[in-house]
Amino acid sequence: MRLFALTVKRKRWEPWAFASPSLALIALVIIFPLAYSFWLSLNNFDLSVGAEYEFVGAKNYQEVLFRDPRFMGSVWNTAVIIAPSLVLELILGLGLALLLSRVARGRPIITALLAIPAMVSPVMAAMAWRMMFGVKYGAINNLGLQLGLIDVYFDWFASTALALMSVVLVEVWHNTPFMMLVLLAGIQSIPQELYDAAKADGARPWQSFWSITLPLLKFTMVVGVMIRLIDLTKLFGLIFVLTYGGPGSSTETVAFTTYLAGFKDFRMSYAAALSYVIVGGVLVLTLLFMWIQRLREARTA
Repeated sequence: MRLFALTVKRKRWEPWAFASPSLALIALVIIFPLAYSFWLSLNNFDLSVGAEYEFVGAKNYQEVLFRDPRFMGSVWNTAVIIAPSLVLELILGLGLALLLSRVARGRPIITALLAIPAMVSPVMAAMAWRMMFGVKYGAINNLGLQLGLIDVYFDWFASTALALMSVVLVEVWHNTPFMMLVLLAGIQSIPQELYDAAKADGARPWQSFWSITLPLLKFTMVVGVMIRLIDLTKLFGLIFVLTYGGPGSSTETVAFTTYLAGFKDFRMSYAAALSYVIVGGVLVLTLLFMWIQRLREARTA
């Protein structure tokens, strides 16, 4: 009986013993920074003044949400970048996925080649495009001069509209392959029998697309868009290298504004509050995605 009790107790604590290194690592690199940054957001800690803490409660959050025009401007800038990026990535990704679904030979090789931009880190992609956008030695300006499209060297970051357009262009180039792969997987999961039946009924290819492909691909499209939307709210590396928030503050995103508050203005507590506001926004988007998924499961049940 005693041996049986020891065996039962061992089965209870043994999984925790095996998982303890991973749990300790998670607590060290995730839980502790989250807890410390939240505690920091409730204080007034300014590195330019000194290493002194003053508890201020929700004062930093009130400033973020109600008294910081720079943060509200960064929210607008982020939305202006997100909207065209998502639309273009969805359209181009869907077009490439439809073309790849019709390729009979060499599809894995073509897919791997088209997916190369998504494998490049955002910083490396931004550095490459920064050199291409160069005023005097950039490939885009020199190619435009040789083709007669422009007469003088052009600064692609001289105005707000051009800077935003350049950021959207690089973002679309970098992440369209991800959308393509997601939608290609969704297209390949559609049963071929549906297309055969539609073809037997005399349906044209565009009719099959509107009646079969698009309705059955809606949820996959929602998944891809939600993943990209959550990822774009954290847009930082591309802005840091490509424009550094310029001209002025016209391309500052919420993540870049948080960086400036913490590592340029040295307002560490305020930067922590900004980061938690962003986390809250991402959490809302995640809950929205989960609600859409549950709604779909309820309809199909």
